[in-house]
Amino acid sequence: MNGVPARWNSASAQELFFYLLSHPQGRSRDEILEDLWQLGRDAASVNRFRVTVHRVRTALGWSGALVEEYGRYRLAPEVLDASDVQALYAALQQAEATLEPRARLEGFRQVLHLSEADYLPGVRAEWAEAAREEHRALYVRACVEVSLAYCEEHNCAEAAAALVRALKRDPYVGENLHQRLMACLTVVEGKYAAIEHYRRFLRFLREDLEDCPMPETVELAERIKCGEGVCPRALQPRPDAACLLVPGSQARGVLP
Repeated sequence: MNGVPARWNSASAQELFFYLLSHPQGRSRDEILEDLWQLGRDAASVNRFRVTVHRVRTALGWSGALVEEYGRYRLAPEVLDASDVQALYAALQQAEATLEPRARLEGFRQVLHLSEADYLPGVRAEWAEAAREEHRALYVRACVEVSLAYCEEHNCAEAAAALVRALKRDPYVGENLHQRLMACLTVVEGKYAAIEHYRRFLRFLREDLEDCPMPETVELAERIKCGEGVCPRALQPRPDAACLLVPGSQARGVLP
């Protein structure tokens, strides 16, 4: 709080803090007991909860840092506002509300910056995995928004690079993003790069999901092989030898 890092002398207190940070709307005592410690309500568990709440407040240096209202426990707004998580959601809200294209792009780039790292990577609990999944989905969505914005600017290299970032974070996110990346790659690196990604995607589907591509993905690949222009913003694919990647960007395949 106020620029002073919390001093956690209890693993349970730290876990409760991050749990409530992931549920800013608050949780009931019974939900907390079940989610964190798989405990029902009895005298021992209630006492453990009371002690842990006290330790959270002590670590944050403020008795009002964790409040209880109508049976729900939550972190105070001042605590939430000081967190990276709240900064992320504030940036997302601002980006969503922005209509001017360049400002919207910069807003979602800020969302990417704030969500770059994995969320709570050292916590293996089920509740943490659910929070990570939400965080991952937010990152992927921001990548897609950035890609669309660059596409509007005809910056194909950066549009493709943003899709690569999305698919690296979550290759299961949706086949439509793989299709979009294939189209981008025809412009940025040529049809061979697009087909290379397609073949990697086929292997991923077969080996990881025991599935096959959708018919429209197969059709898209065949059109690319024939040299047909598949990007709606480009009349023709660029020559295969013309790599238009900007320095520091990598739009090449995302699947092993």
